[in-house]
Amino acid sequence: MEARAKRLKLAVLISGGGSNLQAMIDQAEAGRLHAQIVLVVSSNPEAYGLTRAQNHGIKTAVVDYGKYGRKNLPTITRSSLPDHFGDLVERQRIYSGLPAHRLEDRLARLVLAEQEIVGLLEPLNPDLVCLAGFMRLLSPFFIEHYCGEGTYRVMNIHPALLPAFPGSHGYEDTFSYGCRFGGITVHFVDEGEDTGPIIAQAVYPIWPEDTLDLVKKRGLELEYALYSQCIQWMAQGDLLVEKAEDGRPRVLILDPDYPRFMEQLTQQSFARNPI
Repeated sequence: MEARAKRLKLAVLISGGGSNLQAMIDQAEAGRLHAQIVLVVSSNPEAYGLTRAQNHGIKTAVVDYGKYGRKNLPTITRSSLPDHFGDLVERQRIYSGLPAHRLEDRLARLVLAEQEIVGLLEPLNPDLVCLAGFMRLLSPFFIEHYCGEGTYRVMNIHPALLPAFPGSHGYEDTFSYGCRFGGITVHFVDEGEDTGPIIAQAVYPIWPEDTLDLVKKRGLELEYALYSQCIQWMAQGDLLVEKAEDGRPRVLILDPDYPRFMEQLTQQSFARNPI
């Protein structure tokens, strides 16, 4: 457990306010998360999460995906892409239903930005890349740098109970569908969109009088607690990925305190918010 925890080097990718990033910083500074954030990279130059990181002396960088858009970069030269780009096109699972030329163009623009991110991360050799409100898809190019042969080094927090409601509107989709319970999922990232092995999930009730804002507030409190805990389990060596009978990877949590932690988290989430 904590006594045998390794201090992980984290790289955190963000696009917005960085509230999950702040929770990680707070947990690390309090000694409850055995990790050092070595770099925060934002896809958005205006992201407040950059300020949060800088306020704590954490190195930051911006990779502005907008500069790789058709407006700013009308054409893409093949020489600027990796030699195995054709293989990446064949492997990709994030774009569907597009004509071949549009798929290749969209993937190429994504890979150009990811080459820049990988160039920033490689000298730092992070143990784990954490997506914290990173509003960009990841291509096989990025994933192959940090995952492979049963190894997963990219983690994400998703605001719904996967495999339900993948994509970028988990809270809105859960609420508009009329679900009586919502939840969050921490998972490792694979080459699909929100399809990687699930590490842990937490649920909260949706009461009849709830608004979407209340649902988000309840879910975010769970996010802040569970995401950092999953990183801590990794630091402790308490996450084991194995193959299930159907061949899919499955994550086992070996920490004997896991049931107690989840019970406490669930009890907190069921506290009815005053209106």
